[in-house]
Amino acid sequence: MSEDLWLQMKKLELQRKLLAQTTKKVEEKEAKPKDPYEVIRPLLEERADEVLEAAKAQYPRVADAVVAELARLVEAGLIKRITGPWLMSLFTRLGYRPKLETKISVISDGKVMDLKERISKALQEE
Repeated sequence: MSEDLWLQMKKLELQRKLLAQTTKKVEEKEAKPKDPYEVIRPLLEERADEVLEAAKAQYPRVADAVVAELARLVEAGLIKRITGPWLMSLFTRLGYRPKLETKISVISDGKVMDLKERISKALQEE
């Protein structure tokens, strides 16, 4: 009889610990809402981070709303990856076209340089 009592006490103790751990995990998830940018950041591919940064700089409220909705869709499992062209087309369809910095590089004298530098160098030589 005392052995049965001891086993029941151990069982109850283990159940209490398991319940405490489960409650702690649930409270952590509920108490700490995830930052939407941190939710989507691992999924950004093919210059999507550049598009997102440009959109945040030029249209902060729109970018925040888009990121919040993308994070919701990622958490629901509907989006697996976010590419630069896809994100650019999304902003364009919404009526906001983020302007990206564009560089054109050329190889001159065995060195890679910006087209702007190459033109200014050519003009100086004249």
